[in-house]
Amino acid sequence: WEHGGRQVYITGTFNGWDRQIPMHRSGNDFTYIHDLKRGKHAFKFIVDDEWRFAPDQPTVADIEGRINNFIDVTDFEPYTGDKDFEKEMQQANAMPVAPVVMPNGETTILPKPAASEEDAKFSQTIPDLDEYTKEPPPLPPHLRHIILNKPPQLQDTAALPVPQHVALNHLYCTAIRDNMMVLGITQRYKTKFVTTVFYSPCSPTK
Repeated sequence: WEHGGRQVYITGTFNGWDRQIPMHRSGNDFTYIHDLKRGKHAFKFIVDDEWRFAPDQPTVADIEGRINNFIDVTDFEPYTGDKDFEKEMQQANAMPVAPVVMPNGETTILPKPAASEEDAKFSQTIPDLDEYTKEPPPLPPHLRHIILNKPPQLQDTAALPVPQHVALNHLYCTAIRDNMMVLGITQRYKTKFVTTVFYSPCSPTK
């Protein structure tokens, strides 16, 4: 969702329209990650307590004439790597090399020739000015789902939610508040997750 608002929620057929899920804000964009089952899914946004659909995404009308957004993942195939590239690399590594008879009568195999200069060239082309003035790439939304941003569970304060695997081995820091910086890192050992939180006092600015 990129059409403004302070608080944006999403709901749809993927959860039976059962509850409104808060979306994560990054600037003017709101994102939410969900594993969808194969098929067609209708969804809608709740922006500041108002039901809305995104005009830049596909829409569909229900039986009562209400317009919802929809997404079709019936034919979705996840990316599993470039199989042709793997085959080419395997064939290149398996290329036979003819043995060479040395003057002393011993037989040896010479190493494969190194890549020629034609295969790796360097240029002095100056990039366009636009390359220097571009905005930095936004932080991927899944990296924002970390322990430091999760509210504590009131039922059991010692229990933490299971982190996503993409958030492991990243050092995160929160904004400095009350002259205190908080750092956190989550690591995995077999089936267990260990989160270490560091508190670093900051000297007040004069």
